[in-house]
Amino acid sequence: MSKMTQRKSLDYVKKEYVRTRTMPASWYLNSYSYKFNTTHMQPFLKKLGQKKLVGNQCPGCNRIFYPPRLVCGQCFIKPDRWVDVRDTARVATYAIAFLKDPETGKVREAPMVLVHHDGTDTVTIAELHPDIDVKDTYIGMPIKVHWSDEPKGSLIDIEYYDPIEDDAKDLNE
Repeated sequence: MSKMTQRKSLDYVKKEYVRTRTMPASWYLNSYSYKFNTTHMQPFLKKLGQKKLVGNQCPGCNRIFYPPRLVCGQCFIKPDRWVDVRDTARVATYAIAFLKDPETGKVREAPMVLVHHDGTDTVTIAELHPDIDVKDTYIGMPIKVHWSDEPKGSLIDIEYYDPIEDDAKDLNE
């Protein structure tokens, strides 16, 4: 008998679940409310309205977060220093999104990328220029912010990212 047929002959044995504790209670989840505080984002949003990028820096480990975070996940300290962030970045990774045009119904492939801004330690999700083909997208691809014409101080002020010339040398030459 081969190993494949031996593996197929094994049966799954379901164990009996034994209830150990119970607790009578009522959970009224719709009565809970959570207030999202955006005051820590105000300097970030104000700079976006001026077509500038900023992130916050952790005083413990010096990591720079773009977009800003409330707490450093490594040190558990509140990042308290605002630093300028360059508008150039690289594609950290990407996935193919299938977007349907609402008017024509035609489906097109578009790369959805995780952007790693130069000088920062985090990534954020974004879109590339609509004319960029998925086949032309690659990890490490240099890109630059493309601002909307009239920024309003929100995350949608960055319309998409434009590819820029790759300064890496071709190893085959």
